[in-house]
Amino acid sequence: MKLKSSRPFSELSEILYNPSAKDGPEIAYWVFSEISKGKWENMTVTSAGFYGDEFTKTYGHYHGTNVVENYLLVSGKGVLQLQKKIVENETVVENRVESVYMVQFEKPGEKISIPYEFGHSFSNVGNEPLVTFDDWRSGHTDHDYEIIQKQKGLCYYLLRDEHAGIKLVPNPNYTQHPKPIWITPNEFNELF
Repeated sequence: MKLKSSRPFSELSEILYNPSAKDGPEIAYWVFSEISKGKWENMTVTSAGFYGDEFTKTYGHYHGTNVVENYLLVSGKGVLQLQKKIVENETVVENRVESVYMVQFEKPGEKISIPYEFGHSFSNVGNEPLVTFDDWRSGHTDHDYEIIQKQKGLCYYLLRDEHAGIKLVPNPNYTQHPKPIWITPNEFNELF
């Protein structure tokens, strides 16, 4: 196993609800590669905590190839935000999405298969590091992150709320905000 990358707060701030937040973990997450000789290639460890009121999260990306990516929850609690891109005349519409799913991961061993047309980002909504495995072996290019960077994040920001636990705030850089569907990993897998 080797450290593949890490994402410090300074690189994540451009996609946060409050880019000028001063508190929170110095490193949002680490990605380790070559974690096994079996199915799983990468391990992502997302810090617990907040940037302002926003839960720590991964940067988020789309895939440039028609390949399914699989994730496994190892430990912690997370919400995987999935947003289905819209393509018109063979061009991705950057400021709109077809649908949004909030997939709640609560039990180690939960798995999900993500079709390539879904952008995705994990938020750590627990009190300990969020640890996930994935099987992505193709690597990522700057293009995979480009839309998320331009839109300053995914369609919704996940913030802490004293009463509800999680408050969803629409990202104003999108011109529409489909109502999020809260779902378990198994329910999502059955749909897609």
